[in-house]
Amino acid sequence: MRIVYRVLSIILITIKWLSIIIVVLILLLFVGPFWKKWVVYPRMEREVQALKELYQQPEKKIPLPSFQGALHAHTYWSHDSRAVLEEIVPAAKAAKIEFIFLSDHKRDNMDTFPRSYHGMYEGILFEAGTESNNLMVTPLKDTVLDWNLGQDQVIQQVVEEDGMVLYVHTEVSHDWGNPHYQGMEIYNIHTDFKDEGGRLFGFVLNSMVNAGKYRHWAYREIFDEQIEIHALWDSLNQHRKIIGYGAPDVHNNQSIRARFQEDGRVEWVGSNAKTISIRQPGWIEKLLLEEADEAGWVYKAELDTYFHSLHYVQTHIFADSLDSRSLKDHLVQGHAFVSFENLLEAKGFEYAAYGKDGELIGIMGDEIPLREIQQLKVSSPYPVQFDLIKDGDLILSTESKYHFEYTPIGHGNYRITARIPLNGEWVPWIYTNPIYIR
Repeated sequence: MRIVYRVLSIILITIKWLSIIIVVLILLLFVGPFWKKWVVYPRMEREVQALKELYQQPEKKIPLPSFQGALHAHTYWSHDSRAVLEEIVPAAKAAKIEFIFLSDHKRDNMDTFPRSYHGMYEGILFEAGTESNNLMVTPLKDTVLDWNLGQDQVIQQVVEEDGMVLYVHTEVSHDWGNPHYQGMEIYNIHTDFKDEGGRLFGFVLNSMVNAGKYRHWAYREIFDEQIEIHALWDSLNQHRKIIGYGAPDVHNNQSIRARFQEDGRVEWVGSNAKTISIRQPGWIEKLLLEEADEAGWVYKAELDTYFHSLHYVQTHIFADSLDSRSLKDHLVQGHAFVSFENLLEAKGFEYAAYGKDGELIGIMGDEIPLREIQQLKVSSPYPVQFDLIKDGDLILSTESKYHFEYTPIGHGNYRITARIPLNGEWVPWIYTNPIYIR
């Protein structure tokens, strides 16, 4: 009998200590996310709000209007997305998006355009494009692309017919010496997400705890400066103009969602828009399902919503009009900058070159003879730290200010990074394309 009591005692003590260890581990796992919820994120909100209160509308010097939007986004046409207009348009409006250049995955080697969404929808311009083999191809006309021709031939054909070809996922190897592609991603949310590695579980846990008011800060936890990609971009620009742009690469597919089928069964959809199961409604469905939203979903637990991705990173293009060809023509000229719009709205930011009489002679992306230029000038609606990078090297960093002027003394490619103070660091808010001084 004593042996039985002894064994039971050992079992009870073991259960007790295991329970204590489990509770301690759970507390340790959640202490970081709740510390951010109660301390870090409220402080960051206050810091951003303090910057917003310092807003000063800059004098507009660049005569072209600017349009903000998304390059590299996916819809239901891609195999790994279910996104439809009913959820894309409201998200785009909330993020103040004016254009979306789509990059849906091809369904066949004979790739017909246009497809998916194309044209104006509630004031937002959609342009059809394909992502394939780490290319974003936008023909800008009714056509059929034959991917059997090979990548180099497709690139050349599209560009020679006045379309656009951009390199996506620039963390991986590309044919950097190809003479025809026009630009590359200098920031991509998915690229940044891939380097989370061992921090991925912590990111998901934090996103669960901070899924409400501070969701945008939880989402931004993935941010890392893409130093190697920027160094590559700078080196390529010393041979020929390669424009840089930001990519939300939005799929809205890191989620668990559910919707009713026509026969009354419920389809559960998981990561990468794959069907988990199709089943008759049971007690789980009775517990979780709600009224259908605009896209028909009756349950959603999402990480990468369309809004949070579109609001995260945007590309601003100075162009003649909100028209696909005008946006494309000015983008490939480099008349653009990248903004992390979920930090601060970037409307009003300008970077341009001025001549000896003070007249504007070029903007970001333009090539200007050294003999004609007097100053490079940058203006911001908020006080920022301006970093001036020449041919990949940081040559000057200012204190926090609204304006910055610099007289170049040599040939080179001059670009700007604008930084804001946040959580004890100077974080990037804007990356401009270079002004090329020849």
